[in-house]
Amino acid sequence: VTDNARLGLDIGSATQLGRYQRWRRFDSAFSGAVMDGMNRLFSNDNAPLRAIRDLGMGLVDRAPGLKRFLVREAAGATGDVPRLLKGEAL
Repeated sequence: VTDNARLGLDIGSATQLGRYQRWRRFDSAFSGAVMDGMNRLFSNDNAPLRAIRDLGMGLVDRAPGLKRFLVREAAGATGDVPRLLKGEAL
């Protein structure tokens, strides 16, 4: 979108918005599914599930590299994302 704005193109055109929507659709759907799964996992009081969840959280807590990766993923700072979302200059 910003590249087209710099070129003086209409950033509100159906073509431009459709391209952006197709680009972001997978990430948006995937993020929603992950958040739904996390909500179901952490709101469930099933004892075996709770034990597995606690074990997994403990393992992540002891693995700084994995924790950093998961934080960056959750923040949307990895993959094919807009530059601004990655903290890059426009």
